[in-house]
Amino acid sequence: MPRQAETSAVQSQAKPKRPILALSGLCNDAADHVARARLALFDEKVDTEAAMNQLDDAITLLKSVVAASKSVLKDNEASLKKSA
Repeated sequence: MPRQAETSAVQSQAKPKRPILALSGLCNDAADHVARARLALFDEKVDTEAAMNQLDDAITLLKSVVAASKSVLKDNEASLKKSA
């Protein structure tokens, strides 16, 4: 197999199975929760319970981003090892 074709084959196998946009969307949702928490804390009436709930939701989303990222990296490494 020529070097160019081999490089293309490895690159096509290394592409993440899950779209990066999904991870981007999770980050965006987490940022929205943080913004809502700030509003709950700095609004006319301070609502600490709502702020904590929003922050908990943001943390949960960010943990899912980390888990998804690790999964994609693991899948990519496995694909690269298979093609080697």
